[in-house]
Amino acid sequence: MHRLMAAGAAVLILVTACGDDATSTTTTTEPSTTTTTQPERNLVTFETADGERYVVELSDADAQRAREALAADGHAGIPNGLIQPGDGGINTGHDWHVIDVELADMTMELCDGTVSYIDDLGYDAFVAEHGDRFCPWGAKVVAVG
Repeated sequence: MHRLMAAGAAVLILVTACGDDATSTTTTTEPSTTTTTQPERNLVTFETADGERYVVELSDADAQRAREALAADGHAGIPNGLIQPGDGGINTGHDWHVIDVELADMTMELCDGTVSYIDDLGYDAFVAEHGDRFCPWGAKVVAVG
């Protein structure tokens, strides 16, 4: 009886391993890919008094303030931030960008300016003459997203 049960088990294992037909097949699986989504960035475009534009990244609260200003008159406050060399990957077309930007109600006049002024003067000369802050008083929000 034990031999009959052992033989039956062996046949069952063999049939399961072979499937319905005895032909060999190769299964190819595609390599798995992982998609990582980037967190949404609050990129805001400002236009200074010279009609030139530059792009910064704002905090969620300031980005909301910028959206509200865009729907109204464009005045969200004075974008005040630390000016850095290079476009930072967001301020394309310029050799500078601004980080740690906050929307201020008042700033010192020394950091006021326009996009064209910085572009014409150059990053190094602007920082040497005006310090490392950029805060264009007349800047308006022209795009959020």
